[in-house]
Amino acid sequence: MRHWPVSVIPNALNTNLFKPLDRNFARQALGIPQDKTIILFGALGGTGDPRKGFAHLQSALQHLAGGRDGRIDAICVIFGERPPQSPPDLGLPTQWMGYFHDELSLALLYSAADVMVVPSLQENAPQTATEAQSSGCPVVAFNTTGLPDVIADRDTGYLARPFDAADLAHGIRWVTQDRDRQARLAAAARERAVRLWSADMVANQYLQLFRQLSHSSASAHQASRASAELVIGAAAALFWFGDLGRQIFY
Repeated sequence: MRHWPVSVIPNALNTNLFKPLDRNFARQALGIPQDKTIILFGALGGTGDPRKGFAHLQSALQHLAGGRDGRIDAICVIFGERPPQSPPDLGLPTQWMGYFHDELSLALLYSAADVMVVPSLQENAPQTATEAQSSGCPVVAFNTTGLPDVIADRDTGYLARPFDAADLAHGIRWVTQDRDRQARLAAAARERAVRLWSADMVANQYLQLFRQLSHSSASAHQASRASAELVIGAAAALFWFGDLGRQIFY
């Protein structure tokens, strides 16, 4: 098996739902200040899970609050859990959004933010990072595990040195404090998300691989089993996200 070819196909993302929306409208709808830089963080129970890196985010925000480059005029918006009884000191004002039970509200939240921070110590392909970029929100994260596959450093966001809170803070400032740069990053994030993760693009990758396998010299049993798995994957992506399925299967 070590000599078998390996193909990596990402999970499909509903880029028709997670898309850039009017920032002023999004902030008004969610009760988020219009005149502040919005630093977004979110994960289910993320403040209590060491793997999600909340301690590093806390250190980074405290750097921003008292750094030599001047205090950043920002608030941190946290979703995915209720406000704790004793909120941690992040150095910046914090708005706790609680849980979101529908994707439209989550799409609004991404559009309301200036930057999404994913300070995880371990990740594969975090949905918050892909959904945020699809919504035109640049992402700052550590350059570790699966995050470099999701974020294009200084093109769709910033990859900080692993577990260096000061560099994470630098990345947040770098993304947010130049409006022209932030706009370029946002546009590039959206373009890359559609190109890599939209349902039609992912389904086409399954179909291309299926065609390659069907013409390969593999044994009939291997080809049959692999083809069945690929068809299931492609059909699932098409069923949930795209219209391409009707063009192919009907």
